[in-house]
Amino acid sequence: MTEEPEITYFALLTDEGVPAGLIRRTQRPLVPLDESLRRDLSWRPTEFLRKYQLGHNENDYRKISADEAQALIESWQVKWRREDAD
Repeated sequence: MTEEPEITYFALLTDEGVPAGLIRRTQRPLVPLDESLRRDLSWRPTEFLRKYQLGHNENDYRKISADEAQALIESWQVKWRREDAD
């Protein structure tokens, strides 16, 4: 049986501290895989966390739980559907 990799979620924050993006980090044997959530609900590779650690990103982020990440995704889905309908 294969062990599930550990996944950590991070909310990207606006200047006001409001979540405006979502990153997930999947632990892998050599290098973790960082991905950002897109509007089409797909995950794409990102270097945000690495660049942040190097001082190249000014936007802050915070670690969140899987439940918080799911709640963000669900709220954004509703918002995006509403925007797309307009």
